[in-house]
Amino acid sequence: MEISLFSKCIKELIVENDKVDVPYLGTFSAELMPAAYSDRQTTILPPFRRMYFHKHEVSLEEGRLLLEKVVQLAGVSYEQAGVELGWCLSRLCSELEGSKTCALPGLGVMRANARNEFYFVPDDDLDIWPDGLGLEPVAIKVSDKRPEPVKKEAVAVEPAKPEQPAPEQPVAEPRKPERKADRQAKRWPVWLIILIIVGALIVLFIVASYLFTDEMSPILDRLLYTKEELRLLGK
Repeated sequence: MEISLFSKCIKELIVENDKVDVPYLGTFSAELMPAAYSDRQTTILPPFRRMYFHKHEVSLEEGRLLLEKVVQLAGVSYEQAGVELGWCLSRLCSELEGSKTCALPGLGVMRANARNEFYFVPDDDLDIWPDGLGLEPVAIKVSDKRPEPVKKEAVAVEPAKPEQPAPEQPVAEPRKPERKADRQAKRWPVWLIILIIVGALIVLFIVASYLFTDEMSPILDRLLYTKEELRLLGK
C-alpha cells in the first residue's frame, strides 16, 4: 500500500468525520475554526476546519473505520487491508524517525521532533469542509481620506478703533537747586551787621538822652568826662 493511497483514505474520512483513528500510530482530528482577522487586520479570513494529529496507541478495532476505507479503495479483503496498512505505517514511521519528515500527498506533511513525537502540518490550500466551499477572504479597505474640518461661519468684526491719546499733563519744571555760593552771596557781612547794631544803639541812646534828659544826664557825664573833670565840674 502506497503512502498516496493512505493519504487519500484519511482525507475522504476526515471530510465526513471529526476524527480518524490509525492503528499503531495515532489519531487525525479536525475542528471548525471561526472567521478571524489576518495578522495585520487587513483581511477577514473565512471559517475553516483545522486538521491536526495526536500520536498514541490505537488498536485494530479502534481503527476499523480506516480499514474499511482501505478495503473500499484498494479492493482487498479486510484481513489483507490490515496487512497492507501495517506495512505502509511501518515505512512511514521509519522515514519519520530517520529524516524527521514524510509527505502525505493531498494532505500535508508529517514531521517528528528530536524526541520522535509526531505532528501534522496541513497544506495551505487543504479543503476538508464542503460547507465552506466558495468562502473567500474579504479584504478590508481602509480609507485614506480624513474627515474635512467643519468650516466655521465667518463673522464680520468691526476694526478696533484706535485709542484716543490721553491729554498730556503739564510737567512741572524741576526746581534748580540753589548753589551754595548764591546762598552765601545773599547773606550780609558780619561787620555790616555789627555796624548797623552799633548805629542803632547810638541812635537809641541819643533819642533817650533827648527824651529823658534828667535821667540820662549822669550817664552822659560819665561817658563824656573823666573822674578829675567831673570833680572840677562839681559833679
